[in-house]
Amino acid sequence: MRTLLTAALASVLLTGVARADDPPKQAPKVVLKSPDGKTTYDLSKLTAQGPVLVRLTCACSGCDQELPYFQKLQAAYNGKGLQTLAVFKEEPEAAENYTVKKGVKFLWAADPKGALWKTFDSKAMPTNILIDKGGRVVRILPGCTRDGRNAQILSAEIANLVGAPVAQIAQPAKK
Repeated sequence: MRTLLTAALASVLLTGVARADDPPKQAPKVVLKSPDGKTTYDLSKLTAQGPVLVRLTCACSGCDQELPYFQKLQAAYNGKGLQTLAVFKEEPEAAENYTVKKGVKFLWAADPKGALWKTFDSKAMPTNILIDKGGRVVRILPGCTRDGRNAQILSAEIANLVGAPVAQIAQPAKK
């Protein structure tokens, strides 16, 4: 599904975001609108349906190399309710060109000013934020792994959330 959004935050209430050693917290209330204002994506409504993976990303070479793993991750859990929302730190036109060229099959937004990075207090590019059904942030995974390790780590967590077997997204590390 190709969707052009800008990160026009109609409502942002930062209630805290979980770090690895913090207990889970509610995700911030975020509403994203399309440039024409006709389409709205409310993070709380998305998480009411199932887990959501918010991927704060760009079109740099590292994020580009990770993209196929996140496409595979979405495909593996699509029927289990996972929704991935990639938020690109590019102008809408550049983000749209990139998503068309790469065949992105999940929701995406353009946020050239980095409003969502501030909302989620993210310092890394990319940052992956896994939110469970109901809106609790259960994992924040910053940084880039060009070999798909981050997508594999998230696969195990998503499988746990949706009660499914863990999908093999990346090749296991050689010993």
